[in-house]
Amino acid sequence: MTAIPTVLSIGDGIIDAVELAPDRIEYHPGGAALNLAVGLARLGLSSQLVTRFGADRHGFLIERHLREAGVEIFNAPNVDFTGVAFSRRINGEPVYEFNPVMFRRRIAFSDAVIAAMRAAAAVAVNSFPFDDASQTDILVAALGQAKGLTVVDPNPRPLLIANMASYREGAEKAMATAGLVKLSDEDIGLFYGDRKTAIERLFDLGVETLILTHGKEGASLHTRSGATLSVPIARTEKPVIDTMGAGDATLATVIAFIIREGMPQNAGSWRTCLEEAMQIAAATCAHPGGALQLRA
Repeated sequence: MTAIPTVLSIGDGIIDAVELAPDRIEYHPGGAALNLAVGLARLGLSSQLVTRFGADRHGFLIERHLREAGVEIFNAPNVDFTGVAFSRRINGEPVYEFNPVMFRRRIAFSDAVIAAMRAAAAVAVNSFPFDDASQTDILVAALGQAKGLTVVDPNPRPLLIANMASYREGAEKAMATAGLVKLSDEDIGLFYGDRKTAIERLFDLGVETLILTHGKEGASLHTRSGATLSVPIARTEKPVIDTMGAGDATLATVIAFIIREGMPQNAGSWRTCLEEAMQIAAATCAHPGGALQLRA
């Protein structure tokens, strides 16, 4: 029997407190890395998550959600509380507030984590405290141990970041080690201002493959070798309920495609990959919360 490839995700595991209507709040396990790990499991891969959450009721909800999804968890619940992101929806887009725990989130890189990074087919960092220089240096050193594909999605959240320049500097250290980087238009605006500047800067850092997500405009691929293509969003009869998790679903689908088919070598393969990602993202946006949803 062929072993199922494993992808190790690193980053936030939190609770999304979602206000879809006044005085109606739903609590969903979330966070970019958690959404990615659950999405990869739903796409049929062996999934692991290195994260941080508390030994409280929110932490127990996260742990149960991950175990039911089949995600292996690294780092036992810590003595701090679980991070909570409260969000309202304006035209379907989330607007966030964070509890104090979110400002002191840290990731531990134990011997078991390093061993898992060495063994994984891919290691994906999806949201991380890049403005903490010591944490970033530990992460970059750990990424140097990875044998498979390395993926970085900086996922900056302005309300969590005291110094955006420091956050970008830390993120660039990690992105310079990555084979694949994903940025949204919002990320590009915060880091570089415009797409052209972002693409040039990331290629200067040594990034080989760049996936950009453009909200209602779909997504695009850019490689250092000069390949570029764009795909529109997928059309669906279901209304958009919540755009939270669309980017994470896109990234999970791209990683799963690469693990399953190998790194695309031509425009046709990349188009197939991104069109599949847009279909999964559309299905995810038709449900509340950030968990990846498979196509009907």
